[in-house]
Order: sequence, then C-alpha cells, then structure tokens
Amino acid sequence: MIMKKLFLILVLIGITISCGCNEEVVTFTLTEQEKSIVPYKLNNTVQWTDNNSTIFNGTVNEIKDNYSEGGRGCEVVRLNRLLNFIQFNDFKYEVGLDKMGNTDVNLVIQEYIDNKITKAFMRGIKLEHFTTIQFNGETYENAVLVKQSVLDDMPFGHLVYSKTNGIEFILFEDGTWYKRVE
Repeated sequence: MIMKKLFLILVLIGITISCGCNEEVVTFTLTEQEKSIVPYKLNNTVQWTDNNSTIFNGTVNEIKDNYSEGGRGCEVVRLNRLLNFIQFNDFKYEVGLDKMGNTDVNLVIQEYIDNKITKAFMRGIKLEHFTTIQFNGETYENAVLVKQSVLDDMPFGHLVYSKTNGIEFILFEDGTWYKRVE
C-alpha cells in the first residue's frame, strides 16, 4: 500500500514537472523622451474655461509611474504606465501613457465624476505625431488631435493635446467645450 502511494506521488510530481514551463518576463518601459509627452508636474495648477466663460481651477495632485502585468501561459508581460491626475472641484482628469510594445505607446485621457469614468479619449502615439494643427479656429503647436472613445454610430468629441501644455482644448459631443487658460 505504501509503495502504491509512493508511486502515485512520484507520478503526480512527474506530471507537474513535465507540464511546467520556464516563465519568461517581457517588460516594456517608457523612455524619458516618451514620458516627456506628459508635461504636468506634481502640484501644477491647471486653469480651464468653458463655453459659458466659467473658470475651472485644477491641481495635479498625484503622479504614478508603475507597471501592470498580464500574459498567457509561460509569458508574463509588464507594461509601464505613467498616470497624472488633475483634480478640479467636481471632477478630475487622468492623463496616462501606456507602453504597449517596443514602440507602441497609448495616450489615454479620462474624465471622472464621482470616481466613475464619464469620458475617455485615446490614441496610439509616437513622438513624430506631434505637429502644428488647426482645430476649431485655433492653431496649436507640437500637438495631436485625440478622438473620444465611443460606441459605433455614437456622436463623439475631440481633444487637442500638446507636449508643451497637456490638454489644450476639449470639444464634447454636445458642442460644449473646455479650453486651457494661459
């Protein structure tokens, strides 16, 4: 009986070892040049106005530079995330960069009201995408246009983002807007 149990234990150990694999960790880290896409510094003041001439004062109250992990099977993928939080009185914005591969970086900007995401703007980005753009009658230097992420056939807004100032202008799907005050 002891021999049968010992044999069974050895078989289970053998199966476990033969089914195992060497875990491979792949890490994608934002470069300093990529991180420079986000110009915000901790405790920076951000001021916006809206289409009703209301002024909104915000503060960069948190910056996180961390990694998220995922993967399948024997491969673990670590993705670098840089997150900047701009807190206003009744809402906040999260400006994030996600390193998704060797050269793939996503710019993700989300609006939160009551700690729930209410709007999201996202696009894959490269440093060479930043250029002079015209939008809504204004010229923006060193900037990109980011489309709001919505379901198909839904109206969407646009966001102008510059490496120099961050969020410059947000045009919402209903025609209302926020604009950075200089």
